[in-house]
Amino acid sequence: MRCRHLLCVGLGVLLLWGSGGAWATGSAWAQGMDRVVGTVLAQFEEARALAVDPRGRLYVADAGRSVVGIFEADGTRRDVLGGAGTRPGTFDTPSDIDPTNGQALLVADTYNGRVQRFSAEGQYLESLPVGQTGRRAAGEWTFQDGQGGASVQGDGRPIGVARDDEGAVFVLDSRNRQVWKWSDVGQAQAVVSGRGGRLQDPVALALGPDRRLYVADAGREAVLIYDAVGTFRRRVPGLAPAAVQALAVHRGRLWVVCPRRVLVWDRAVGVVAEHTVDLGEPLVDVAVYQDRAYLLTETRLLRRPAW
Repeated sequence: MRCRHLLCVGLGVLLLWGSGGAWATGSAWAQGMDRVVGTVLAQFEEARALAVDPRGRLYVADAGRSVVGIFEADGTRRDVLGGAGTRPGTFDTPSDIDPTNGQALLVADTYNGRVQRFSAEGQYLESLPVGQTGRRAAGEWTFQDGQGGASVQGDGRPIGVARDDEGAVFVLDSRNRQVWKWSDVGQAQAVVSGRGGRLQDPVALALGPDRRLYVADAGREAVLIYDAVGTFRRRVPGLAPAAVQALAVHRGRLWVVCPRRVLVWDRAVGVVAEHTVDLGEPLVDVAVYQDRAYLLTETRLLRRPAW
């Protein structure tokens, strides 16, 4: 990619690239229309989430078909997990995925009220019911394996899931407007509390460096920051994003995905970039791996050079 212009703005240096994207360092930032559409790798009925593992393998939650598609970096389909149903290993509207460190895959199985865990090879391992199950309350969650094909379900609506480096699993429950933390030793608790940090309409979840928890709340029109035990810290300053679709963390920076733009926020600097993208339909999610960016709409997965 060839640099077309170099502008100095205050103490920041702004680079305008041939693709029309914009990037700023220091205190400067700008936006530009991105004319590089990208290569279509796959198509879907109603994609909800995108993730990439440390090997560059891609995972897409297709709520329309109730499956999770697994792809190589070039778009070659490697596997398809799930299918509509309530039995272990099937889904009802999967809405988020976390491939963790590449050794396990977590799937937020929204209308089955659970998070399912699969091996790196795609084998179903166990389920975590979200919310009350009729037999146990949310504070007594344990991973259950659904032996004999029994359905493992809760009354929650998990729409976000993320695992940290210490093995704790964080689940965003839209029905109860809670973030739950399930520890690596089987303890569960609601970690979002306090008047300043109470959620109204949570829509997306991401984990950042130092185990910071980011939650996009459509009701408060803000991205909120919590620590690992759920203490509310602050709003992400300088952002008032509308219609947030997803949150992601790349190289320590928070990426806020909106229908036609992606905002990049740095903890030390603030907003450092805004990428405006017109794909003919709204963005759903974004993932970056090495020198490639992957863009997800409801119907397409595209690859393009990274910003």
